[in-house]
Amino acid sequence: MFEAVSHPLRIKILKLLAKRPMRFSELKRELGIKSSGKLEFHLRKMNNLIALNGEGKYTLTKDGYAALQAIDTIRKYGWQRRAFVLNTVAYSIFAAYTSWKVLCEGARLAYVAALALSTLWYAYYSYLSIARRKVLRAY
Repeated sequence: MFEAVSHPLRIKILKLLAKRPMRFSELKRELGIKSSGKLEFHLRKMNNLIALNGEGKYTLTKDGYAALQAIDTIRKYGWQRRAFVLNTVAYSIFAAYTSWKVLCEGARLAYVAALALSTLWYAYYSYLSIARRKVLRAY
């Protein structure tokens, strides 16, 4: 399934077919493709996501609708998960560096304050990301 939706043109095809079934020529025109071979190639890659109905029009299968929903979900929540991971890495590096400075150079108030504030921010951000936005739940 991942290979079937790995090309932007195939995603456009899924979105068009989600609106209404279309004939080959309609798809070709809507997508602005001049080569029939190019469209045929992409349609073959999506053989389990699309099917021909009785009228000779391409339509989405149950798996096609599921793939489209997965694409929308990933687009909606994927950036939040990446942002959470990046913030976790950045906080970990900052906390390790600041803790090392405090331990090696003595408890300077600026380092302690920076560590405390960053820890409070990270705790709030984690709550917001995990509990409210649910970025770590299974899709």
